[in-house]
Amino acid sequence: MKKLLSLIAIVFVFQAKSQITITSSSMPGSGDTIRYSSSAPAGVIYAPTGVNYFWDYSNLTMVRQDLYEYKSAPSTPYAFYFIGLNKYGLKMADSIGVGTFQFKDVYNFFQKTSTVFKTEGIGFKYNNIPLAGYFSDDDELYQFPLNYLDRDSSNFAFSVSIGTGISYAQRGYRINEVDGWGSIKTPYDSVACLRLISTSYGIDSINFNGFGFSFPNIQRSYKWLSTTEKIPVLEISGQYQNNNFNATQVRYRDMYRSLVGLQTLDNTNESVIYPNPSNGLFTVYLTENKSGEMSIVDLNGKSVYTSNCNAGKNSIDLNALNLSKGVYLISVLDETKAIVLQKKLVIE
Repeated sequence: MKKLLSLIAIVFVFQAKSQITITSSSMPGSGDTIRYSSSAPAGVIYAPTGVNYFWDYSNLTMVRQDLYEYKSAPSTPYAFYFIGLNKYGLKMADSIGVGTFQFKDVYNFFQKTSTVFKTEGIGFKYNNIPLAGYFSDDDELYQFPLNYLDRDSSNFAFSVSIGTGISYAQRGYRINEVDGWGSIKTPYDSVACLRLISTSYGIDSINFNGFGFSFPNIQRSYKWLSTTEKIPVLEISGQYQNNNFNATQVRYRDMYRSLVGLQTLDNTNESVIYPNPSNGLFTVYLTENKSGEMSIVDLNGKSVYTSNCNAGKNSIDLNALNLSKGVYLISVLDETKAIVLQKKLVIE
């Protein structure tokens, strides 16, 4: 009996220190509803990695919760465009863009096989008309099986015409690198994982009645993948330029948690902004006897909003400004120009 127990213990230790393999069964499918939480990206460390590495993100603070709802194509507004039982969509945004280039009810459509999980197209409403764009070369998000030290690359190409002489296109390539394995701990759970760096090197092009322009769009995500959760246990994503990564979003797999505690700040001794990240509607809370002029600037130093802030809760709504997603800096200065509050705000 003792020998049997010893053998079981040895096998358990070996398995605990063995890397996992990610396959198509580890990916979400039609009908899956998965909860995640968002945390502020400021100060979140993403670089350390290694073999049998332990990533401790148990101190992440939730500022927002939402659901990934993977719907079969027929149950979306774009069933006509994406026909097939193995195609399904995920709503990415209620609205993106501004003015002439504003799109609503934006969905990504996916397909998975035993060898790949990929994006096939995008559905959106333009002037309340359901439209769709297709990848002429699908964006392969993952190639299977996925193991430590795997590296793959794939091209993608996408284009869509929305009439009235307007068209949008994107082309580029994606590089995936698995640079670590081990286990990760978040406020949700501790699980075995692979750490994947996924970088999309894209060129976006817009054409309007024969006049066109292009601009680079390079995005990077650090993902911790498990065999059980279907979405990344943790994903830190943002812009990647000149070998510099600027994290703008942190999301992790989670259970339902009440947000009430985040908004009962009357007795706090710290000035804060919540929720952060925000969809454009948020609160600036200043402690007792604190007040001043608030300014919000983008990463280029351009002022986008100014207002007076008083002690207590100040509700701010930036939605009318149609600001781009990204990081902004909020500063509140008192009469002497001393800093009352200075924090980053992430608009999703």
